[in-house]
Amino acid sequence: MVFLAAHLAFLPPSLEDIDSINFALGVADFDVAKHQPHPPGYPVFIGLSKASTSVLRSMHVPHPEIQGLAIWSAICGAALAFFLFDLFRALTSVTPGLSSRWMPFCATLVVVMSPLYWFTALRPLSDTTGLAAAIAAQSLIVSVLTGSGGPSVLLGGAFLSGVGIGVRSQTGLLTLPLLGLALLLPRSGLRSHNRLAAVGAAALGVLVWALPLVVASGGLSEYARALGSQAGEDFSGVVMLWTTRTKAAALDAAMYSFLWPWGHPVAGAIVIVLGFAGILRTLGVMPRALGLLIVGYAPYAVFHLLFQETITVRYALPLVVPVAFLAVCAVDWGRGTLTVLGTTAFVAWSVALAFPATYAYGTRSSPAFRALIEAARADGGPATQPRIIGLHAVARRAVDWLQVRGAASGVEFSPQRVLRAAHGQEWLTLVEHWRAEPASQIMFVADPRRTDLALIDPVSRRRPLEFRWGFLEPPFVGGTRPGDSDLYSLQPPGWMLDRGWAVTAEVAGVTARDGFGPHRKPSVAWIRARSEEATLLIGGRHLGAATDPPVQIDVSLGGQPLEAFEAKPGFFSRRIALRPGLLAGTAYLPLDVSSHSANGAKPAIPVGLEQFDVQSPGMPMIAVDEGWYEPEYNPRTTRAWRWTSEKAVLWVRPIGRNVTLTISGESPLKYFDTAPAVVISAGEREVARLNPSSDFTQSIVLPADALAAADGRVVITSDKFFVPAERERSQDQRHLALRIYSYSVR
Repeated sequence: MVFLAAHLAFLPPSLEDIDSINFALGVADFDVAKHQPHPPGYPVFIGLSKASTSVLRSMHVPHPEIQGLAIWSAICGAALAFFLFDLFRALTSVTPGLSSRWMPFCATLVVVMSPLYWFTALRPLSDTTGLAAAIAAQSLIVSVLTGSGGPSVLLGGAFLSGVGIGVRSQTGLLTLPLLGLALLLPRSGLRSHNRLAAVGAAALGVLVWALPLVVASGGLSEYARALGSQAGEDFSGVVMLWTTRTKAAALDAAMYSFLWPWGHPVAGAIVIVLGFAGILRTLGVMPRALGLLIVGYAPYAVFHLLFQETITVRYALPLVVPVAFLAVCAVDWGRGTLTVLGTTAFVAWSVALAFPATYAYGTRSSPAFRALIEAARADGGPATQPRIIGLHAVARRAVDWLQVRGAASGVEFSPQRVLRAAHGQEWLTLVEHWRAEPASQIMFVADPRRTDLALIDPVSRRRPLEFRWGFLEPPFVGGTRPGDSDLYSLQPPGWMLDRGWAVTAEVAGVTARDGFGPHRKPSVAWIRARSEEATLLIGGRHLGAATDPPVQIDVSLGGQPLEAFEAKPGFFSRRIALRPGLLAGTAYLPLDVSSHSANGAKPAIPVGLEQFDVQSPGMPMIAVDEGWYEPEYNPRTTRAWRWTSEKAVLWVRPIGRNVTLTISGESPLKYFDTAPAVVISAGEREVARLNPSSDFTQSIVLPADALAAADGRVVITSDKFFVPAERERSQDQRHLALRIYSYSVR
């Protein structure tokens, strides 16, 4: 009752994940083909939620669709305490007298109070409800296997196994292996007609929801088509160990599946060590109980580790059950005093960690919904020019829901106001819109993990409003999409890049995937018309071998040749003066950049265009020069960076006043025993000296006279560097000194 009351008090005020959005849309209008909800359809969960939503709406409860989904997580999370206790008592009854009377209770408490279980019981998702159905079925089946239940109990377990699949399809991996064992085990005490009846009960449990599901989906062929599309998305759109067979992916799978569910990797490591000790103890004193745990949970564990996106921590919820049982077994000696003390300490830890997250989750909307609502409420200026909303594709489903129920939040999300785009091509929608409506202001809801806004003139955007969960993500909302969000107010940009660029590692990947690049077809930029002169900056990399010939870079503006120059293997940078009147017009002018081998060699030598900027007089500009390496990105940490060598040059445009350079980087102590001496100079003048010993952000004033005398060259030197090939099995011979996350001038 305490668990239930605590959860009913903090049910979420908004949806928060693409799955919960799909569920809510399914409650409003069930259509699996439209992913309302996503296949396989979850018909039992949707049926329950439709009923609860109707009741809550009649009671005038705010957000009835959201509360109608989440209330089942709270109710089933509380009910699961009884099912878990029954399951653990059945497992310990295999060898009476070898566990204390506290053992089933403490094991139940450890599961129920674990951070992942506690928090998932708040969410408008099917995980907790599905686990309740699975554990209820398991407890009945295990009681038959341990001799305390008879054929009628097995019928109930078999029927629940079938029904549970309609709540959440993965529950079949938790129940059907145990049911199969009960049906096949000769010593189970069942007769042939008992076994046939159990099979029939399981089939009936499936038919109860499968027939209405197929009918509601428009027939078997339509349902199969929807199911096939979901399977294709699962295998192509997420990182799973089956398709990403790397050491890093395996380590991530282990961490997110077995460590983070307990609130922190350190706490998880303690529980897992106790779990291994529990395996040894049960192997010696309760081998049958260990065997039943293996049958009940190993199939799901294998499926989860290989075929699910393990960064989505809630998928590991069923694995909390056997780990908790084994961990408590490890400390369950004598009369159970140590068991009670250990459980009490764990509960205190979990409450201290989970309550702040519970309060934050239950009292404010998720980051993406807050960002979208703020974007819609923002002042759009003149009525003739309403503010447009752009977004990364991860938030599209949230917009779908707000278009259905946004009026309840006092906001309007008309299709005319929202720019939709395919994932990985969102910036192209911005380009197309500004070309058609050059005066538009756009509120853009961005995924902070993405880097494609680097394709838009940074002067057009200011520091974003940041919307965050406000608590540690992995044990609670790890893998949620959409998650943290940034809200940018984008003015019409001075320039924007079309296809074919490589200004970040993400953008370079999209360019390579789509078959673009200046060596294949012209890379296009759009420059806003202006009457004054401007400076154009283009930089990149000749990606051929050191022995390859130079390439010629051709630049044209509005179809007319502007400049041509040669680039040798490696880094290149070019600044081009655009005289007054060259950019005359009223909208955006196209600038094309193409490359070809200077001696006509085939095949074409690849070229990556990594830098671009166009600014009028008086505006600061910055570019990397020699001593910098290509852009890199780690999707696991969502970090983008460039390495510098021991001597790296920045070009900062002299504009007749002091310029402030801000540079952020990683702690060099990850690579060196002591902090390096880093000197920043402009020409002959030293302007800063650093000894970074942690992650750093440093703002440095570059004097106008020193910058002008150095023709904008700012040199960063470090007295330490390393060569990866000398430290690990690698062919990387680069000299790496500082890993820089960002650099900017103002």
